[in-house]
Amino acid sequence: MRRKRSRAVDVEEGESYYVSMTDMMVGVIFIFIIMLSYFAFEFRASTARLVGAKQPETAALLQTAGNLKSRNADLEVDYQARVLCVPEALLSDGDSGTPTERRCFSFAQPAQASAQAIATVDARRVLLDSLDADLRDAGAPVSGDPASGSLNFKAEKLFLPGSANLSPEGGKVAGQVAVTLARRLPCLGYGAPASAGCTPGGPRLMVVNVLSQTSLDVFTPEGQMAASLALQRAAVFHQALTGAQPLLAKLRNAPPEQGASQPLLRVASVGQSAEGASKAGDDQTVSIQFQMVP
Repeated sequence: MRRKRSRAVDVEEGESYYVSMTDMMVGVIFIFIIMLSYFAFEFRASTARLVGAKQPETAALLQTAGNLKSRNADLEVDYQARVLCVPEALLSDGDSGTPTERRCFSFAQPAQASAQAIATVDARRVLLDSLDADLRDAGAPVSGDPASGSLNFKAEKLFLPGSANLSPEGGKVAGQVAVTLARRLPCLGYGAPASAGCTPGGPRLMVVNVLSQTSLDVFTPEGQMAASLALQRAAVFHQALTGAQPLLAKLRNAPPEQGASQPLLRVASVGQSAEGASKAGDDQTVSIQFQMVP
C-alpha cells in the first residue's frame, strides 16, 4: 500500500510540474505577443509620421534626437548660395573652438507643391480612374494600373496575328475606347465643345499618345519587322479611334489660333532591344498615355 501511495504522489507531482511549465510557457508567449504588437504599432506610427511629414528628413532626425538643447548664437545665411554658417563652439558641449571659427552647411530650398501642381495630379488620377472604370464596365480587355498614367491593351487582343489589321474584337474595343475618350477628354483639351460639368481654367492635357511598345532584336530582319509593325499598329488604332469618334481628331493641346497648337491625340512607337526577343508582332502592347500640361 505504501508503494502504491508513493507512486501516486510521484505521478501527481510530475503532472503538477508539467502543468506549471505549460502555464509559464503560455504566459511567456502571451507577453511576447503583447511586445510584438507594441513594436508593430510603434513601427506603423513612426512610418506614418515620416511619410506624412512635410520634411521627411527633418522628421527622421527628430526621432533620433532625444536630447536637443536650446542655444543662442549668431547665424550667417547666404540665401542666394544656400549656405548656412554657425559658430564652431555651438556644435560641442564644451567651449572648444574660438568665436571666430565657423562651420558652414549647404541647404536646399524646401520643395513646395503648388496648388496648380496638386490639381494637375488629381485631374489625371480622376481621368485615368474614370476611363479605366468605364472600359472595364464595358468589358474591354484593359490591363495594368491606371496610376501608371496609361491604359494598356495586349496587341493580340486587338489585331490579327502578325498584322496591323484589327480583329473584329479589336474593332469593337476601339469603338468602346473612342466613346469613353470622347466623353472625358473635351474638358481637358481645346477645339471641341466642352460639357457643362467642365471646370473653367482647370488642368489641361499636353498629349494623349497612342503608343505601341515591343521588344525586338534590332539586328535581325524579324526585329526590324517588329519595329515597323508596332508603329503601324499604333497608327491603325489611332485611325480607328478618330474614325469612330471624329471629335477626337478635333481636340488640340492649345487653342487652335496659337502657333504651337498640336493635335491632342497622337501616335508614338517604342522598341526596346533585347536578346532572344520573340518573333515579330509577339508580346506587343498598345497603350494610351496621358501627359498633363505642367
